Amino acid sequence: MSYWDYHGYARRGELVASADAARAIGSALADMYRHRLPVRAMYRVDRFGWGARSHGGDDYASMAAGNTSAFNCRDVTGRPGVRSPHSYGRSLDLNTWENPYRSARGIVPDAWWQGHSHPRVACPTRGSPGARARTPSSG
Repeated sequence: MSYWDYHGYARRGELVASADAARAIGSALADMYRHRLPVRAMYRVDRFGWGARSHGGDDYASMAAGNTSAFNCRDVTGRPGVRSPHSYGRSLDLNTWENPYRSARGIVPDAWWQGHSHPRVACPTRGSPGARARTPSSG
């Protein structure tokens, strides 16, 4: 997939998604590209190695790198043995620094962006540009 990085350069990344989700994910990322909404990084999760906590790709290392990813054959966080929607390629983690995971243990990968959110890259509400771009339209 093509994306704009945070320095304004066009980049190529890799994203693995389920066939039934690929159109919606691809459309949302293409819309982000058209609007020049930046993506921090886009690598397959296997680049980050094995994650003992997730019993799959190292989701924590991927999030720490600000990686945007979809497929990761792993457990639901905090529910060993229960497969995540990521295991089926039906879920997208987008710019994980700006849109962190809120767990029972805290904010992963980092809470810094909570007070420094940028309106073009963080998706705190359904009305934010990134959230609008990544929400598939009906029809």
